[in-house]
Amino acid sequence: MERSIGPAPPLIRLPKSLKDGTLLLNAYQVEDAEAHLEGEDEEMRRRFDAVRPATLEETRQAMRRWIEGRRTGAPMFAYAIRRRSGPLIGGCELRMRSAVSANVSYWIFPQFRRGGYALRALSLLCDAASSVEELERLEARVAPDNVASRRVLDKANFVESGTVEEIAWTGKASMMLLYVRFIVGPSRPRPVTRARRARRP
Repeated sequence: MERSIGPAPPLIRLPKSLKDGTLLLNAYQVEDAEAHLEGEDEEMRRRFDAVRPATLEETRQAMRRWIEGRRTGAPMFAYAIRRRSGPLIGGCELRMRSAVSANVSYWIFPQFRRGGYALRALSLLCDAASSVEELERLEARVAPDNVASRRVLDKANFVESGTVEEIAWTGKASMMLLYVRFIVGPSRPRPVTRARRARRP
């Protein structure tokens, strides 16, 4: 569980659904619990610090929290990732960390990996996040050995920006790579970094 520092993150509301020619991102339903549970594997549990496989009831409770979070505009907004033909293939979420920054995360079930779905879903999520008032940057925290996820972030225009210590809900501390993507748009130009002038000898 992350430590609470400073004021509570702002509430957010995003579009009910997002789509491109291949994927549909929309709300989770309690009925998705079975497909979600079936899609979990050891890799997913390891990346999300699960100490054991979830039960069906625990997964249904997670779905209810995600649904309620959408209704109330909670600091976390989750999307189910589906192929346009219907089946659930994973999920993603945007979680506000402060008034100007939000964390993104995403997961794809093993039988659908290496199909470009994570990049498509992340791109849709980032585009939607640009509508959140005052949001300046998107962040992702990734384990150094998670090469596949790092490759997705590179392609989605995130930039590796150092390391951070993350405290999991289990209390375990891990050093993670921090990736950052600045929000840009017609009304919010890309932040300008001033270069240092070289000193004359």
